[in-house]
Amino acid sequence: MNFEKILNNKKDNMINLSIYRFTLLNKAKEQQVLSFFNEEEDLLDTMNDFCSYIHKNTKSYIDVQGKYRTFSLSNNQIKDVEKRIITGYFDSGYTGEYGQIKDGRTSNIKYDILKGDLFSKDFFYLIHVPKNSKYGFFIFQKKENHGVKMIFENAFNSFMRLKGVSNYLLQLKQAPARYLINNFLKLGKLKEFRLIDGTSQSNIETLDLNLGREERVIKLNSSANNQSVKNILVELFDNFSSQDKIPFMNQGAYDEISFVIGHNGISKTFYIKDKEKIRTSFNVTSMVEFEDGEATFESLVRISLKLINSAA
Repeated sequence: MNFEKILNNKKDNMINLSIYRFTLLNKAKEQQVLSFFNEEEDLLDTMNDFCSYIHKNTKSYIDVQGKYRTFSLSNNQIKDVEKRIITGYFDSGYTGEYGQIKDGRTSNIKYDILKGDLFSKDFFYLIHVPKNSKYGFFIFQKKENHGVKMIFENAFNSFMRLKGVSNYLLQLKQAPARYLINNFLKLGKLKEFRLIDGTSQSNIETLDLNLGREERVIKLNSSANNQSVKNILVELFDNFSSQDKIPFMNQGAYDEISFVIGHNGISKTFYIKDKEKIRTSFNVTSMVEFEDGEATFESLVRISLKLINSAA
């Protein structure tokens, strides 16, 4: 039995959703009310126009690795005015991969993938533009080697310039879903933490060198009971928002403290001050419904709305 194939099948069956919060800024960097920007426009309608545009006009670009990539919609988007959401599937493709398509029953080669061929995948997305709010939400299905955040942001801002609205800029930032984070904080096990200082406290300072920040990494024994340390870190995470240094267990004060918690085979890094650095990709495989091995569209919409409610 091909072990690598089994691993790839498991990866393909995992459903990971990433959630971002977006704002629309004017030239003065002021956040706009999304449902009434530019004095009269509703961003829900603008987003819908953008989706229609990229469905007909595939966005092509070269990534940092020199691969030719394309970005479009695999089908017409669905706009729900009552829920103020737009949903559908993106089509992402890239070149530069060699491989073969084989018959699943006989393993006979059906097609050779050449370097110039586009390797394409469809993946789910949901855009939510709340009424009378300065924040919207963008959720997409995360798949290996298929990024969305930067190309979506760039493509939308290019679309705005194309339609003659150049004084507004869409900006996406990660938006951790609180109840999923709580599962890690409550049920997970602390694996390590880092005490980070912007200025080195070591004797090397006497050399008058600026060598950057100092980090103390404490890796914890998996067999030890680290609940007391975890409780201190979680309390700091929940309550600390000051710009001052972070005091920690009579060991000094630090510019930042990060810690890694493992839960259900997944590790996630938390930051006490800079919470926007927390990666927002979550495995929701157990929460969605499947049909013929694929997550159903309806269940993806339902789970996405739950994620938004928890992150709002």
